[in-house]
Amino acid sequence: MKVELIGDKGQSLLEILIALGIIALSVSSAVAVFFSGRSLLIDAQMENLALNIARQEYELTKAAAQINFANLTNSSSTSGDFIKETIVEPIDSYTKRVTNRVSWKTNPLRTQKVELNTILTDWRNFSQSGGDTGGGGLTGDWKRPVTLGSIDLGAGNSATGLDVKNKIVYLSVQASDAKKPDFYIVNATDGRHPFIVSSINTGPGLNAVDVANNYAYVANQDINAQLQIIDVSNINSPLLVSSFKLNNVSGNGAVGQSVFYNNGKIYIGTKKATGPEFHIIDVSNPTNPLELGAFEVNADVNDIYVKNDIAYLATSDNEELILLDVSHPSNILKISGYNAPGDSEDGKSLWILGNKLYLGRLIGGNNEFHIFDISTSTAILDLGSKDIAANVNGVLTRDYLAFLATDDPNKELQIWEISNPANINLWASFNFPQVATDIDYEDNLVYVSVRSNDALRIITSQ
Repeated sequence: MKVELIGDKGQSLLEILIALGIIALSVSSAVAVFFSGRSLLIDAQMENLALNIARQEYELTKAAAQINFANLTNSSSTSGDFIKETIVEPIDSYTKRVTNRVSWKTNPLRTQKVELNTILTDWRNFSQSGGDTGGGGLTGDWKRPVTLGSIDLGAGNSATGLDVKNKIVYLSVQASDAKKPDFYIVNATDGRHPFIVSSINTGPGLNAVDVANNYAYVANQDINAQLQIIDVSNINSPLLVSSFKLNNVSGNGAVGQSVFYNNGKIYIGTKKATGPEFHIIDVSNPTNPLELGAFEVNADVNDIYVKNDIAYLATSDNEELILLDVSHPSNILKISGYNAPGDSEDGKSLWILGNKLYLGRLIGGNNEFHIFDISTSTAILDLGSKDIAANVNGVLTRDYLAFLATDDPNKELQIWEISNPANINLWASFNFPQVATDIDYEDNLVYVSVRSNDALRIITSQ
């Protein structure tokens, strides 16, 4: 009988099959590594190209900002396989956060991007404003505001307005006795422990203050000295250097009501008077102010903001918002106005950031807080409004929030979320002992003037 031994042959065949399998796996892995490496190389090349494009876009954005900072807005375009985006977010009136983004698709389901972020400042207009931007943006939890510090001015003193510059607070005050001080300087570098540095008496009382460079410009209740200029270069010893009577205005309403500084000029408004209620004063020499021109509004001018040769007025007229061309002070021209619903809700306060204007009104049967698009000065667009059920005496915005100084007896400070002007929502509120009369912001601190002895409140987030 012949016997064949097949065990060794079967084992050899099995080894051959295993070896072929290993070779196949190795080849597959090598191919996968090859294609993966090629993909990574292509991604790196695309990323370098995108980064170069982003740098070019940044330089173009910076150059455009130097030419016309106001017109620096969002834009989008394509360059081959890349999508280029410039995203502009206003921080304050003179500062914008800019993102230059370049994106591309590596496949239909995968998008890559590179971004360059920077902050640009309108130094030209910043210097013209007197150097007050308000500092950095919001931090912390503003749904839970807290009092950081406060100042008591003593019995019979009510703050009417304030301006903050580098943690020094300048307060305009109405005193119960005309012989008492009505202008105060407060050192709030330590917000928990602010203290009064100095004070002076300017006359019957002050309604508003704006500080630029080394001078405080105040709107006085004196019908013969509506504008006063105070040298505050030494905050320990402020000095009244000029008292100026406005031209061709008289009557009980001829008192300083609002004041705004821009580029060597003061724009001052009065209550309704005999004669013009809006005046432009050259203060290039603060000791010798000169009136350049005036305009008859026939109403109280309660607040003023000037930007790009346009004066925006909050008034008691049926047109609560009035726009004037002030490029030629000797020939002031009305551009347009806006008559919001209701005639009893006078324009009381305003604030501008980018192409948006925020208007506060007196209480009435209609909404007291409005957000306008002013990108076209001849065609103002109401983007949204809200019923505050209170006088809005002061307004400012920072990032996505609006801070309102009101006379609501239970929430004098109100904070509203405004990222969508068509859907304004209450974010938080704060109760003060009396009416909030004005408001300012600097470095995540909100400063509020109050119509009481406790005349200054410093509020921050938790």
